Amino acid sequence: MELMSTDTNQLFLPFTFKNGITLKNKVAMAPMTTWASNNDYTISDDEVKHYKARVQNIGLVITGCTRVTPSGIGFTHEYAAYDDAFLPSLKKLANAAKSGGAPAILQIYHAGNKAIPELIPDGDLVSASAIEVGPLPFVSGETIPRALTNDEILGMIEAFGQATRRAIEAGFDGVELHGAHGFLLQNFFSPLYNQRTDDWGGSAINRMKFPMGVVK
Repeated sequence: MELMSTDTNQLFLPFTFKNGITLKNKVAMAPMTTWASNNDYTISDDEVKHYKARVQNIGLVITGCTRVTPSGIGFTHEYAAYDDAFLPSLKKLANAAKSGGAPAILQIYHAGNKAIPELIPDGDLVSASAIEVGPLPFVSGETIPRALTNDEILGMIEAFGQATRRAIEAGFDGVELHGAHGFLLQNFFSPLYNQRTDDWGGSAINRMKFPMGVVK
């Protein structure tokens, strides 16, 4: 019981990252997608209320995911970050997420082969390779994405960078790269979904070039 008490006390002590950002405690609000954007993919008043009701007395807030290109949408009513036109919306979200006094992190991603074809411009589903994807929660039937070209991969890396810039301008303290759940970053380092024979596929090192390019 004494050990448990000590661990609990540590949980509520401040923590400072190497870059100088300090959390008042080690409790973080996990990223949760709420399907609550406006129809134009801007932050809704309900989303603002959602955060303001949950960000008190915690050390760090991580938002739900926002896509870096129009083709990256993986959920209905998912707010967007792929254009400067969304900066006012992102600022509204940052203000709500930080209203409890904690730093806020914007989760950015591209849904890759898990994106929703009906919501993508021209239905152009993209991934590391043209590997068939089975039935998904938001997609009926099987789908086959198109493999991104070399230039498109470089453009996608740039898109992640531009979304990060928007996060900074909107007032966020950092970004989280969403590389789970079979989304685009995972499509590339997966030996199942990445069957490329160029510099972006094959060995584990090559399959990691895209996600590492995004990190850099």
